[in-house]
Amino acid sequence: MPRSFLAVLAITLGLPFLILLAIVSSASGVSASVLTSALGLVIMSVFLMLAVYEIKRIADLPPDAH
Repeated sequence: MPRSFLAVLAITLGLPFLILLAIVSSASGVSASVLTSALGLVIMSVFLMLAVYEIKRIADLPPDAH
């Protein structure tokens, strides 16, 4: 995986999570379960994105390389 792709992936997934973490930690009325749910959603999204990326990579291989 190229480094530029990893950098974009880290910014795309990491920045919203850090913003959410700052909002949850500063707000007194927000439950900690919100953070846990958001973390689970981020992990599931990353897993699904990587699975789709891997399937696309395998599908783009020449027929004799399978």
